[in-house]
Amino acid sequence: MGVLERRKREREVRRELAIDAAMCIYEEEGYHAITMEKIAERSELSRAALYLYFKSKDEILISAIVSHADYFASVLQEIHDNREKYREKLLEKLWGCFQRFYEKDPVTFTAWQYFHQSEMISNLPTELRDILHEAGAKVVVLQHKIVEYAVAEKIFIQCDPRALSEVIWSSFLGIVYTERNKNMLSHKNHMAITQNVAIRVLAGGVLNPPKKGEGNGEGVGA
Repeated sequence: MGVLERRKREREVRRELAIDAAMCIYEEEGYHAITMEKIAERSELSRAALYLYFKSKDEILISAIVSHADYFASVLQEIHDNREKYREKLLEKLWGCFQRFYEKDPVTFTAWQYFHQSEMISNLPTELRDILHEAGAKVVVLQHKIVEYAVAEKIFIQCDPRALSEVIWSSFLGIVYTERNKNMLSHKNHMAITQNVAIRVLAGGVLNPPKKGEGNGEGVGA
C-alpha cells in the first residue's frame, strides 16, 4: 500500500470514527447534547484532528444521513430497474424497501427525519441544506417513478402518482414513529404486526382490483 493510499484510508477511518461517535451520542442523549468536544472524546480523536475532517456536528450527522440515503436510493433503484418483473408485487417490494431502510440503521433514519423539521432546515448553512436536499431528492424521484409506473400500468389505482407515493411513504413513517414512541413508553413493540396490517390495508385501497377471471381462478374453463 502506497503512502497516499494509506493516508486516504486513515482519513476515512477517522471520519467513520467521528460519525459513529456522533450517532451514538445522538441515540443516547439527543441532538442538543452533541458537541464537537464530546465527539472528539468518544472517537478518541483530538479536537484539532476532528476539525480537519468536519466543521461542525451538523456536518458529521449529515454525512451519516447522506450515506444512509445512498443505500436507500440503491434499493429503490433495484426495484425500479426490475419493475416489470415485480409488477403485481410492486407495493410489497416498495414497502419492503422502506423496512430495509429503517431496519438497517434506525438511529440514522430518525436523524434524517429530525433534520427535515422546518426549524432544523432553516438553521442549517446553505451548503449543508443543499446536500440534505440533494440526498432526499434522489430518493423521492425514485419513489415517484416506481409509483408512476404502477399507476400508468393500472397496477395501482388511478390517481395522482406523486400524491399516492407520499401517502404510502407517510403511512410507513407514521407507523414507525407511533411504534417507537409506544415502545419507549410501555416497552411494547408491535412494529411487525402493525406493518403487516398496514400493507394489507394499503393493498386493498391502492391496488386495482383484479378483473373478473384474473388472479382468483374465476372464469377458468368458461
